[in-house]
Amino acid sequence: ENGYTDLTSLLENVPGVVAIRTDHFTFGGQRGFLSNFSQTILLVNGREMQNLFASETFISTQFATHNIKQVEILQGPASALYGANALVGVINIITKNDSSDFNKIEYHTEIGTQGTQSQSIVFGRNLNDFRISGSFRYFRSNLWDYKDFIKDTLNFRQGVPSNAFPVNQEFKQTSWSLPYAAKISYKGLYVGIEGYELKGSKGLENISLDYTNQSDYRQLALYYAGIEKEITAKLKINAELQFYKERFWGVNYTFDNAIYDTLVKNGHNPDMPLTQQEIKDNFMDVYSQQSSSGSKRYKGNIQLNYVPSQTLSIIGGYTFDLFDLLGLARSTDRLNPSFDETRSIENRMRKPFFRQYKNSLFLQLQKTLFDKLYLTLGGRFDHHNIYKSIFTFRSGLVYTPFQKTSIKFLFGQAFREPNIFELGASSVKNVVNELDPARMNTFEVGINQSFTSNLIANIVAYKNIATNFIEPTETGGFINSNNVINVFGIESQLFYKIGKIKTEIGYSYVKKDADDYAGVSTVNLGVYPHRITGGLTFNATDTFTINSRINYYSEIQAKHGNKDITQIITIPSYAKIDLTFSYVKIKVYDAEITTQLLVTNVFDSQFYQPNVRIGGPKQFLLHGRQLFCNLIFKF
Repeated sequence: ENGYTDLTSLLENVPGVVAIRTDHFTFGGQRGFLSNFSQTILLVNGREMQNLFASETFISTQFATHNIKQVEILQGPASALYGANALVGVINIITKNDSSDFNKIEYHTEIGTQGTQSQSIVFGRNLNDFRISGSFRYFRSNLWDYKDFIKDTLNFRQGVPSNAFPVNQEFKQTSWSLPYAAKISYKGLYVGIEGYELKGSKGLENISLDYTNQSDYRQLALYYAGIEKEITAKLKINAELQFYKERFWGVNYTFDNAIYDTLVKNGHNPDMPLTQQEIKDNFMDVYSQQSSSGSKRYKGNIQLNYVPSQTLSIIGGYTFDLFDLLGLARSTDRLNPSFDETRSIENRMRKPFFRQYKNSLFLQLQKTLFDKLYLTLGGRFDHHNIYKSIFTFRSGLVYTPFQKTSIKFLFGQAFREPNIFELGASSVKNVVNELDPARMNTFEVGINQSFTSNLIANIVAYKNIATNFIEPTETGGFINSNNVINVFGIESQLFYKIGKIKTEIGYSYVKKDADDYAGVSTVNLGVYPHRITGGLTFNATDTFTINSRINYYSEIQAKHGNKDITQIITIPSYAKIDLTFSYVKIKVYDAEITTQLLVTNVFDSQFYQPNVRIGGPKQFLLHGRQLFCNLIFKF
């Protein structure tokens, strides 16, 4: 009923989370740490689905809501349970097909503006002790037409010579995705697969000389098998093996000032646009694993759940994790360059440090004290072949002084390991950068109050203290920052229901330490200080529902997205309103049909978001008004 079509639209409505659409993949993050979401770990049914190459969530159209039962979002460090990359939070997608109570077939079809169309099916069947389930979706869309915006020399293409670009530069993008899942289980034994194929046109990620021919193609598959066994009434065990495989390739035509200056020096007339042949010969940049066997990851988990009494539960386990990653073959004239998988420090496609492994032990205890006090203690020990030993700890205390009131106190630690880019994968030097994992300590206090069954409120205040953050240098390398980064924030939500109306309001406040940039010291640089999310649902009848959602972003000061322009820009505040009309539970023979009409950005407002990765464009323009129609059949 909320009108969410994909994970990004859902994240836009979560206090403390910022999702920035680029039409390539979603930038953003949690609690004041915004980049490519690599500080957050993405799980599907508790299994990691980060990309292998850069440890990014890489959220795009492959994570759609057709197979989402619920999304659990953990704000704050969670490395004690989930290991590396759970630095500022966790996003865990619980799918419909993986839930044992999903015993039906759902077929979804969608059409919309910008040539959007999708077909998907989700199924699950329980046959005594045997269960089979799965999901498949085909999605295709032109997303949004930025043909005018890419020519905007003030708001997008600032800082590059406008005469270099084709006079009537075209913009065309096509995105399609094929997410899939399947699982078979029998008496505690199970095997499954989770994966996707994804192709896009890179959207607004860079300032390109040719938007019609640039592309990005990705394949990621997770195969898993395991056993869940009840040893005794108090002890359960889960053991699982996981195997990941990833390949990706693409081509950029990104404008490069150094290359352009060389062309001008060699005789190109700077008053004339580059020809298509000049663009192809000088700016074509192919990156590819297409001819490789792909990057691989091997992971094994053993977890014990022990509940000796009604007031005590203990979770403990061991994890072995091995990455065998591949770099990229690069070319300026071939779309599918050959790939050398020889492991050598001289080979940028497979340097020795691309193979990494670690052993981990974790333990968590939950204890009820005096009926009103609940204690959680957890710790994790990781031993990495490069970074050696890392210990993280978390603790929580929940006090319920009254039946409808709970107060929580939390302390947590987390870390993020450097990816192979940061270690020197792209460097021409045959060395490994000496980097330590980034670290985070978080202190949190929160109150949850149920005033009535129809009125619930919660508020959380937190402080993040980050050290060893990994930052780029002017020479193209990476270092651990000596700065300590402090972030203070407040997140609150209010839920209210009266009669046929229910509403929710969320607010988040962030204050991040000042950054020294462009000759000034700026608090909250690249961070929204205020965010408001709200939803109002009116159940007009038993079958007809109207939902409206509003997202407000305060004014923000951010770095100019072009790294060659050392300037702080101000992006005005804005509010976006979406409407969803749902007609549900229409009975046709044995089927139940739901229809939905979704209008996003109802007032067709124009607004911008910051380019937090400083990849070229000054800022990003978000989509205008769009219309989508969904039809859901349940059997």
